[in-house]
Amino acid sequence: MNKSFEILKKYSTSEETFETVLRHSLEVLSKSIEIINQKKLYEKVDFDLIVSGSILHDIGTFEFLEHKEKEDYIRHGIIGAEILRREGFKREALVAERHIGSGLDKEEIIARGWDIPQKDFLPVSLEEKIICYADKFSSKTPGKKDTLEIIEKEFAGYGGNSLKRFLELKEMFE
Repeated sequence: MNKSFEILKKYSTSEETFETVLRHSLEVLSKSIEIINQKKLYEKVDFDLIVSGSILHDIGTFEFLEHKEKEDYIRHGIIGAEILRREGFKREALVAERHIGSGLDKEEIIARGWDIPQKDFLPVSLEEKIICYADKFSSKTPGKKDTLEIIEKEFAGYGGNSLKRFLELKEMFE
């Protein structure tokens, strides 16, 4: 079995949560590949990181899908990054902690009082940006697909920086 799948399975809390996160992750991978194809980024991306980063970006969600409060869900990227660093997946850890929203900046973390480190968690590498953007088009709710219009409305509700970053990603990948 592929190491990324093994790690995802290892941290799943049930067969149901594993299937939910795996389905979502495969949709993110598919959208990431679609972006790479559309924009002809074949020579510019690390496909191994696209695959492993897509599969593992939400490894921190298992705990929340089973037990945690929804308002704490913002922490799943940080928790996932901690897991991935322990497992030796350093580049994938960066994907996990930087994929939330359109990335998170220190100012919005402080303003919203989120219980995560007060620093920037913004996608930097091309692979991180692709996965961050692709993630917005797949929900963990079966059958729910977000359109560009729905996603933009959602980001508009979060405030200027979040929407601005999303629109920059959209400009890069649409």
